[in-house]
Amino acid sequence: MSDEPKRPLGELRPGDRVQATITSHQPWGITAKLNAYEPVGASLDTIRRRSEPAVQRLAHDLPPVGTAIELVVGEVRSWHHAPWVWVDLTSA
Repeated sequence: MSDEPKRPLGELRPGDRVQATITSHQPWGITAKLNAYEPVGASLDTIRRRSEPAVQRLAHDLPPVGTAIELVVGEVRSWHHAPWVWVDLTSA
């Protein structure tokens, strides 16, 4: 485990590229852990973002759970329960 401190969520901005580890496959897309940041909910909805070419490529061949990939922050929004912040991801 790394001793490096995690980056605060306040630094996340739409368009930022982030390293994320796939934590689950869902019927609508994937959930992920943002590797360099404090714990936060994060997901990529491949159905909602199906018109984006990079998401189409990713959805066609989803990486296995546990794989670390580069994704892009689409939106950072408050959430109605813990972890209180949700990161909507997209692909580059």
